[in-house]
Amino acid sequence: MISASGRRLTVFVILSALTLAASTAGAYSSGPPDGLTNAPGESNCTACHGSFPLNSGMGSLEVVGLPAAYSPNTVYPLEIKLSDPAAQRWGFEMTVIDQNGTSQGTLAPVNLETQTSTGGAFSRTYLKHTSQGTHFGQTAQNTWQFQWTAPAAGTGSVGFFVVGNAANGNGSTSGDRIYTTSVNVAEESLSPVPEGMFAASLHDPYPNPFNPRTVIAFTLEEPGRVNLEIYNVRGERVQRLYAGEVDAGDHSITWRGVSDAGEAQPSGLYFARLTDGRGRDLAAPVKMVLAR
Repeated sequence: MISASGRRLTVFVILSALTLAASTAGAYSSGPPDGLTNAPGESNCTACHGSFPLNSGMGSLEVVGLPAAYSPNTVYPLEIKLSDPAAQRWGFEMTVIDQNGTSQGTLAPVNLETQTSTGGAFSRTYLKHTSQGTHFGQTAQNTWQFQWTAPAAGTGSVGFFVVGNAANGNGSTSGDRIYTTSVNVAEESLSPVPEGMFAASLHDPYPNPFNPRTVIAFTLEEPGRVNLEIYNVRGERVQRLYAGEVDAGDHSITWRGVSDAGEAQPSGLYFARLTDGRGRDLAAPVKMVLAR
């Protein structure tokens, strides 16, 4: 026989558990904890939403708009698409990492339906839903738009790891379907311009070493679209000096030793690259030394 005090304790425990479940569900509606994307070393949302096995529903999860190979420092407009015929509330979390498990590129929301955070066991950067982005009452599917700026040249392949929660909207962690997907995207291989396309010569900067400015000259045999960019020794683009159509002949552009944001760069070795409209080298990069 259970005493009155025992019954009160039992009721208190049950109510406490229900309160905890409700508060947990409410907290997660504004964004899940960091580190649940199913990336190497991470768990996924079935740790709390455990009613069904992972990927056991009739829905799907995908990242829309990814290139077969990314071009370094390029901004890509992307979309996460989560579908499930039984769901009416939606959530997700995503990270992008290299082969060493380090976050790569820059994830940026384009509206109030997504947010970013950095944390978890590996201090990775995550993109995830906000409360507004859960779209309570919407059925069949949901999408989230965002931008990803690809990392610097030389990073290599990166992996997109995403977990989506197709929730039933009952205000708790029960009855929800959890989906996961991962996509590997290689870095674009820059190769010389194919035979038959226009060629160019990239001349040594002058003066070199320099402070505070140097002139970079190039010659095109035929008109076309070119990019002239400055990189540091880590392979990070410092400044895009020019991007657009140019006529055949000789051209010169001054670099004043600053970044795209106008910040003065420190002394060191830098490289000028001349590429075509598809990011392929038109000539061998040239070196220059900034001596402050």
